[in-house]
Amino acid sequence: MRLAHVSDLHLLDLEGVSWKRFLNRRVFGGANLLFRRAREYRPEVVEVMVDDLLKEEVDHVAVSGDLTNLALEGEFDRVFHLFKLLGGRDKVSVVPGNHDYYTFAAAESRKFEKYFYPFFDVGFSDLDVDIYPYQKRVGDLLIVGVNSATRTLPPMSYGTVGDRQLNLLDKVLGSAQARSCFTCLLMHHALHRRDRLTETMSGLLNRDRVLDLVDKHRVDLVLYGHDHRGRVWKREQQGHTTYLVCCGSSSRVVPDPARVARYRIIHIEEGRIRRIDTKVYDPIARRFMLE
Repeated sequence: MRLAHVSDLHLLDLEGVSWKRFLNRRVFGGANLLFRRAREYRPEVVEVMVDDLLKEEVDHVAVSGDLTNLALEGEFDRVFHLFKLLGGRDKVSVVPGNHDYYTFAAAESRKFEKYFYPFFDVGFSDLDVDIYPYQKRVGDLLIVGVNSATRTLPPMSYGTVGDRQLNLLDKVLGSAQARSCFTCLLMHHALHRRDRLTETMSGLLNRDRVLDLVDKHRVDLVLYGHDHRGRVWKREQQGHTTYLVCCGSSSRVVPDPARVARYRIIHIEEGRIRRIDTKVYDPIARRFMLE
């Protein structure tokens, strides 16, 4: 099994968007775009990445949120059609990030889920209820999708996993199916700790409760994003190793080599992670190359 991990595309599409759509929290995002984001997060890099994923012939692609920038219809539509090139629900799994729930209206209308439901193991009619945590079996791999995105006031971007979802997650991870599979938890907000200000503004509020479940059920792999500086770390619990992988952004072009666009390929053999490759975007060659 070769599992690709993609995150934090922040794909922007303002075509046909009226200025009235910015009379809400988007006014803050619009200002950010003018000064930085529009230059750094590039749609053409996402197109190159999709082509590279097709050439790599990975078995599955897991996307850990912030697919869009301002939760606009054009952004959802553009990202959906790019990832549809990779296949359907047997090839792609997604969870939302805080930018996919950028406005209260986007969150309440379940806009993310209505665009990306073909990548879930549910039908459109099932979106009337909360689908998280969802389960998807891909061969001997069980992907458990968790929603850590929540509605916040600017400039906050913190996340949380609600009590209902945590209780269900406990049952899912403790099931016979989870115990018999290589289990991968897919979510958006960072599980490693950063500086105090960053944690206050954009941390996962109940990180410890999520990690307690990871340890309790001996989860094999956790994929997440939110922090645009990639990281791979491990948790050891009673002889079991859990790999926790932060992808970083998969579309960003900046001088800092630690923050430039990247995605990962996790090689899983006989129920164990054998190696993790990182492919980094080279803005001169305009392609992704092994780090």
